[in-house]
Parts: sequence; structure tokens; C-alpha cells
Amino acid sequence: MAKGYKKSYLLINTVLSLFIIMLLINIIFFKYSSFIVLFLSCFLPFLIIYIRLGYEKKKRRFTYETMFYTFVFVILFLLITYIIGLFTGFYHNVYRLNLNNIIRNVLPYILCIGVGELFRYEIVRKGEGSNLSYVLITLLFVILDSTLFINTYDLASFDGLVKFICSILFPSVFKNLLLLYLTKHGGPYPSIVYRLIMDLKIFIMPIFPNFGLYLECIINTSIPVLIGVLTHISLKQFKNNEVEVRKIKSTGMYKYALLIFLLILTVSINILTSGKFKYTMVAIGSNSMNPVFYRGDAVIYAKVKKPEDYQIKDILVFRKEDKIVVHRIISIKKVDNDYIYYTKGDNNIGPDGYPILFKDTLGVYKLRIKYIGLFSVYLTELFNN
Repeated sequence: MAKGYKKSYLLINTVLSLFIIMLLINIIFFKYSSFIVLFLSCFLPFLIIYIRLGYEKKKRRFTYETMFYTFVFVILFLLITYIIGLFTGFYHNVYRLNLNNIIRNVLPYILCIGVGELFRYEIVRKGEGSNLSYVLITLLFVILDSTLFINTYDLASFDGLVKFICSILFPSVFKNLLLLYLTKHGGPYPSIVYRLIMDLKIFIMPIFPNFGLYLECIINTSIPVLIGVLTHISLKQFKNNEVEVRKIKSTGMYKYALLIFLLILTVSINILTSGKFKYTMVAIGSNSMNPVFYRGDAVIYAKVKKPEDYQIKDILVFRKEDKIVVHRIISIKKVDNDYIYYTKGDNNIGPDGYPILFKDTLGVYKLRIKYIGLFSVYLTELFNN
């Protein structure tokens, strides 16, 4: 038996090493990037190992629990990042969620995710006891992530290399270490869930928080670590079958309620911050409008189509030098065919010293959500200092 395992290790590690070398040659000399490369780089070694060693399917004890906690923590961290984005701002996705985008990007990537995670699972199963196999499969997937975006960055320049390392390389290393942990404890399905949400969001989400390179690198490398730690802590409660069954039955309803709540909240915030609908949400960074709302609150405003729809005493949301300001209208003047608005913060001594044109307005204040933006305000000030 031991001899057989050694032979399987040799085959697995040899196949992984060969494909790593091939991918590195492609990155260095050819720079060919497509979903075909991703698919074949997972499917071909998977096929070779399957033909030589067979398919070894074994149900993992914590598949359900690992998948559930992975899903909850991923949604939770997405929610937190978008709340932070209320203050840091957002940038729009270059992809559009239409039929062409789904056919060209979403469906092929889903296929790559499915094949890739089945391949990772087979390596984890057949390579148990071989740390080298774990290192090689992690390195292979890091190179695959790098291959997909290799033409997005100018690696010949120092600036392009730094952006590539911070945006792609570091996050990929921590992501694939997390996926290795999830696969070991829960099989391929928790990893598929994680990647379907985190990897596909680049093709699906209409907007992304504008953190900047430094903060984005920290967040994208921290999220896999935090999810791994929280999942590990959560799985500790299931020590034997009796405890596991009892906890699942007694807490199942609460788990699903939490899941539904987080999903609804995340989708709602994404809709409200996308700017594509009538109502939009922003965070308040000062106390200039006390006591109507306070620093750290989030406000929802409605878009206004006609300049004459604004009235004196309305709380106006407008853009001033790349900043969003929420102040009350104290007077309105009509000059030719345009309207000019003068504003003041309720808690400020004097009025704002500048006129606001209709083209700079975003909408009129409708609703306050207390405290939701407080964390984003503190975090932004921390990094600015």
C-alpha cells in the first residue's frame, strides 16, 4: 500500500510540475491568455491522473457546514466592502451583464471553475500525505490566475509590475491557500461556492468600491485569511456525529434566516449604490447637517429629472470637486434657462460659498439609515492619516 502511494505521489507531482513549466513558458514568451488555457490546464492533468489512478470520490464529513459558512462569510465580507465603498466611492464595471457577456465570459469561467475545483479535489484526495502535491497544486492555480490577467498589466514597467503583484499575485496566493483548506475539509463544493461569488463578480457586479491600490490589496489578501479563520472556528463545534446532527436540526432555521437576510441586505446595498436606479445611497462624512443626520449615517436620495423640481428647504445632494455634499437649499435663482442653487449645512454658521448648477446635482434627500456608514468613515480617515 505504501509503495502504491509513493507511485501515485510521483505521478501527481510530475504531472503538476510539467504543467507549471508549460504555463510559465507561456507567461514568459507567448503571453497567451484565454479561458481555453485555463480549461485545458485543469482538464488535461485531471484527465491524465484520472486515466492512470482513477476517480476517487469520497464524501467529506463537513461538506454542508463548510459550504454554508463559506457562503455566509463571503456574503458578509462583500457587504462590508460595499458599505466601506459608500464613503470611498465606486467605479463602474467595464463589463455589462448582457447575453454577450454571459456567453463570452460568465459561462466559460463557470466551466473552468467546475473543472478546476474537481481537479483540486482529486489532488487533495490522492495527494494526502504529500505536502509537495499541495504546494504544486496551489502554485499551478496561482499561475493560472496570473495567466488570465497577464495582458492587463505592463510587466515591463515597475508601476505595472507593482500593480500586478498587489492586484493579482498576492490575492491569488491567499485565495488558493483558502481553497486548499476548504477542499480538504469540505470537498470541491465549498470552493466552487467561493469562486462563483468572488471570481465571477468581476463580470457581474455593476460597480466596485474604489479603495485604491494599497487598500484593495490589503482587503483582497485579508478576506481569504479571515474567512479561513472564521470557518475553522465555526467547524470546531462539530466534534462528533451526535453533536453535528443536533446542531444542524436545532439551528437550521436560524442559519437560513441569516443567509436570506445577508443576501437581501447585500443586494439592496449594491442596488442603492450602483446609481442606476431612482434611489441611491451615500455615507455622511461630517456633522454639518446635525441634527437631521450625523457623521457615519447613510442617506438615501432620489434622482430629480427637472431643475424646477427642487424647492427651497429641500436637502440637496450634489457633487463639488469630486466630493458628494448633502446640504439644504436656502435660495434658488433662475438665470436664462438654467437654475442656480445656494446651500447651507444646518449645523454650519454660514452658507456655502459657491453656487450649484443643476448639472452638478445628484438628487434630493429622502431617508436616513443610522450608523451604517460609520465604519467606512473611520477606516477611510485611518488610511488618509
